[in-house]
Amino acid sequence: MRINKFPLIIFVLVSFYTLGLFIAPLTLEPGTVGPLSGGANQISLAEEWRDLPVYHRVIYTFSDFNCHQMHERSYFINDNQMPVCARCMGIFLGLTGGMLVMVFFKPEPDYKDMLLKFVPGEHSRRSDLHKIMILVGLASLVILPMLLDGGLQMVTSHESTNRVRTVTGLIFGFGLSVFLMALLMSTTAEPGENNIYRTLHPSETEDLQ
Repeated sequence: MRINKFPLIIFVLVSFYTLGLFIAPLTLEPGTVGPLSGGANQISLAEEWRDLPVYHRVIYTFSDFNCHQMHERSYFINDNQMPVCARCMGIFLGLTGGMLVMVFFKPEPDYKDMLLKFVPGEHSRRSDLHKIMILVGLASLVILPMLLDGGLQMVTSHESTNRVRTVTGLIFGFGLSVFLMALLMSTTAEPGENNIYRTLHPSETEDLQ
């Protein structure tokens, strides 16, 4: 079984943080963290992390920068609020799962061919345009659930549930990691590795020209 080193390294790094989302609240005294509400893309709760042990401070501070950490949209473990909200937790779980899948994927020179392995059917003879259209549809399936769930909350009185937030985040995170890793891994594949002419007898290639 072939293991790809590049996605393995990324998987280990992402897993370290994702596990920390659970380890940090579990290993603090009950009631140490939360309820909280901050803002995304900024460290808005620095005072809350000042007295935490170093490991927990790193996890919560990094999460503070990436997530709004609204307590009503977050899970609690051991009576402590988790470092990220339910949707972000799903995204990081999805990223971790997607990276793990790509660790065992064979790199292809064309990232489209790698991604189309997730779509049933034979795609080797499809045109590039047709492949791209299929992948756009696949990307839509990955992104739309989260956009619809979050968008409805913004423009209507609809309030989602943490379970739905987690599931939509999970789908998005998995798809995002697969798309990104396919793109990056295709740059390391051997030129001509996926070229059908390499596997055919010279006389047989005449029919393809």
